[in-house]
Amino acid sequence: MSEQRDNSPTRLCIWQQNLNTSLIAQHSLLNSPIARNWDIVTLQEPHINSMKNTISSPYFHAVYPTTRFSTPELTSRVVTLISKSFNTNSWQQLAFPSPDVVVIQLCSLFGRCTIFNIYND
Repeated sequence: MSEQRDNSPTRLCIWQQNLNTSLIAQHSLLNSPIARNWDIVTLQEPHINSMKNTISSPYFHAVYPTTRFSTPELTSRVVTLISKSFNTNSWQQLAFPSPDVVVIQLCSLFGRCTIFNIYND
């Protein structure tokens, strides 16, 4: 089990990348040291398999758009990965009516920080 952070971070590290649906690019990113150095990884066009899932790593919680189950015929074009080192009580997903948007809100001593991961055509 991952260790939970005791204190609020003084900075938030976010990595954003469009993977162009490449399984190789996604594996490369998740297995690189880059993945362990970032708190949040926002992916656009991640690789989505036939079961409508993506791959992640044991270091992250994968967060899909909230429409994933209400509109299963649409494929998600964004996924946000949240480091498991964050206490799950310090963040939440906010509903958004699009398969191309993930909204996460972090709450801590610094207040609230809302992060939008958006795929734009």
